[in-house]
Amino acid sequence: MKIAERFFPIFFLLAFSLSAQAKDKTPANAEPWKLEDNGSFLSLIPAPPALESSAEKADLDGVISIQNKVSPEVLAHAEKTVEFNVFSFSEVLGPDFTRESHPKTADFFDRLEVTANQPKNFLKDFYHRIRPYRAFPDQVKEFVTQEDGYSYPSGHSTRAWLFALVLGTLVPDHRSDFLSAAMQVCQDRVIGGMHYPSDVLESRILAEEIFRELLDEKAFMSDLEKLRREEWIEKNPRSSEIEK
Repeated sequence: MKIAERFFPIFFLLAFSLSAQAKDKTPANAEPWKLEDNGSFLSLIPAPPALESSAEKADLDGVISIQNKVSPEVLAHAEKTVEFNVFSFSEVLGPDFTRESHPKTADFFDRLEVTANQPKNFLKDFYHRIRPYRAFPDQVKEFVTQEDGYSYPSGHSTRAWLFALVLGTLVPDHRSDFLSAAMQVCQDRVIGGMHYPSDVLESRILAEEIFRELLDEKAFMSDLEKLRREEWIEKNPRSSEIEK
C-alpha cells in the first residue's frame, strides 16, 4: 500500500486537531516584533521531500540511524528538551540562570518566541508534513513525550537556534557554546522521533533569517540593549554592548 493511500483515511481526522494542538504555549499578551510577511518565508523554506521520494527515504533513514544506538542519558536529555525554553541554556550559563533570577529575560524571550511562532506556524500549516513517528510507526520509535501538529519546520529547533543567536549577542564569549547547546536540541528532536533531519535543518535557516530581520528592526534592537543594561551587565560582566 502506498504511503499516501495509507494515510488518506486518517487525514481528515488529523486535519482539525494537528494545527491547533501544535501551537506553542506562549503568553497571550506578548506582542511580537515586526517581521516580513509570512508568505515571504516560502521562498526561503522550500517544500519538504515529497512522499515516497528518494529524498524522503534519505530523511527517514536519517531518523532511523540516529535512533539506532542511543544511551539512556541521551534519551533523558531528549525528553528534557521537550520542555525547552531559554532557561534550558543554564547548561551553558549555570544553575543560577533561572526565570526567578532573570525575570526581564524571561519576558523578552517569551516575546521572541511569539515572534518566531508566526512564520514557523505559517510554514507548518502550509506544508502539512506528518511527523515521522506518525508517518512511519513501524520504523520510527517514539522516544520522547509525543507531540501532535505538523513536523516541518521544527518549532523547538527554530526556537533553540534563534535563542542561541540572541544570547550570543548578550554574552559573545559563550556564543559557540549556545549554538552547540541549540544543535543538541535539534538532534534531540530527531532522536525522539518527532522530526526528520530536514525539519531541523530548515529550522536553523528560518531562525537565521528571523535573527537577520530582527537585527534590522529598531524596536527589537532597542529592547535588546535595554535588557542588556538592566539585567545582564550586573549579572554577567562579560555582557558587552550589542553590536549588529
